[in-house]
Amino acid sequence: MSKSVEQWRDGGEYLPECLRDFHDQKDIFKALHDYINVEGHQYAGKVGWIAGQCYVIDVFLWWMAKHGYTLQRCRAKVDFDDLGDAVSRARDCRNKSAAKAMGLTPAE
Repeated sequence: MSKSVEQWRDGGEYLPECLRDFHDQKDIFKALHDYINVEGHQYAGKVGWIAGQCYVIDVFLWWMAKHGYTLQRCRAKVDFDDLGDAVSRARDCRNKSAAKAMGLTPAE
């Protein structure tokens, strides 16, 4: 017997692997706001990373999945930037900034 749409969605299977974990979602949306000047965008400037994450994951993609649509990695033969690397670089930069703000120095 196949799963119902609700069971499939409730299991998070409508999301790509990189977005199924809440903490990974947070890292991706934080990185997005670190790399893109969202605050300076004419239309999206008032959307913080938390509101953006909630709307995209819990509203938009959830609703699209109900209608049979999912977000998936592009199969085009193009040299795309690596998402994991971008998220790691953004996290490292935030961590260094926080450590500096607290007066900490990196271990050598």
